[in-house]
Amino acid sequence: MKYDFDYVPDRRNSGSYKWDLADKSHFDAGAYPFSVADMEFQTPIEIRTAVADFAEKGFFCYTGIDDEYKKAVCSFMKRHHNWNIQPESIVPTGGVVFAINTAIRAFTNVGDGVIIQRPVYYPFTDSIVNNGRVVKNNALLCDNKGNYSMNFEELEFLASEPDTKLMLLCSPHNPVGRVWTVDELKKVADICQRNHVILVSDEIHMDLCRNKHTVINTVDKNIAGNTVICTAVSKSFNVAGLSTSNIIIENDMLRKKFSEQTSIDGYSCINCVSRPVTITAYTECDGWLEAVNNKINENFDLLEEFISSKHPEIILSKREGTYLAWLNFKFMNISDEELNNFLIYKAGIIPDPGFWFGPEGSGYTRLNLAVPTKVLGDALNKLDSVI
Repeated sequence: MKYDFDYVPDRRNSGSYKWDLADKSHFDAGAYPFSVADMEFQTPIEIRTAVADFAEKGFFCYTGIDDEYKKAVCSFMKRHHNWNIQPESIVPTGGVVFAINTAIRAFTNVGDGVIIQRPVYYPFTDSIVNNGRVVKNNALLCDNKGNYSMNFEELEFLASEPDTKLMLLCSPHNPVGRVWTVDELKKVADICQRNHVILVSDEIHMDLCRNKHTVINTVDKNIAGNTVICTAVSKSFNVAGLSTSNIIIENDMLRKKFSEQTSIDGYSCINCVSRPVTITAYTECDGWLEAVNNKINENFDLLEEFISSKHPEIILSKREGTYLAWLNFKFMNISDEELNNFLIYKAGIIPDPGFWFGPEGSGYTRLNLAVPTKVLGDALNKLDSVI
């Protein structure tokens, strides 16, 4: 089936965080949102048809994950990631951020340390702080070309501290775009296991990669006993508004503890629409997933060409995964507020400011490239005219 990724939708008046609940002055200035991480591509027609068929039946009732749902998840993970999971290892939650908060409460106590690797998806920090835990930042290393790597020596030190109980790994990494190698994942898993630190891996962008993504549980059969893997259809198939995720916990004791915490937190059933969406996404939308990855690659190629040919002073971190571009604008030598205002009111680009992802993101910006190519091209032309 041919999918139209060039259609420019009008998403206003839908309650969208990106379009309706953002600062009105941004739109008055003619800016376009390259911000919130959902796509400006219509959800696959297969999913929209499944939702319409579901709605036609006229029942929006309490819903759980049945055998058909679990089979769809297991089959997809095997087919796309060579990951054999058992149906009983799937724990549904109200989104990955919900799951991260649940894991923090389930496996740590107030005052315990939780490792993260900034610059990183800002709800990681918020979830730790809001639950009364302590952030232990194993900041990523970055060279002058924007290439990121892990500081394993510091990670070992932080994991060895007695109050460190949990690590949140972002894999693929948001916002820097790394897809961690098998060797890197093995090192992280080994450090956590030796120091009795539970590893929660957010792999929500696992299907949107230029480099092959490796699920951390597949690098060594012994790793699964110490991990909580966060997955969802939300990013891959542009259904984030359903707020449903599938958390894979292969260790029985960890799964029991996590499930008990979800119950304490008041979560009891999935969004009823999530059932047909998940089953359809994981059984009928492989073609869409391939096509959308090709479109994202095309957009990144356009951005890379723009920077290399016109503005090499902008440093773009190499994109291995996600549809998020991480750009270094430090050459402008202005404050984060000035950079944000410049992009919005001069260049017409609404970004996610880099400092949201931690102090290491100062001078950077994150752009969502899951947009029609013409929209991106127009934005780059305007940026070129004002930079």
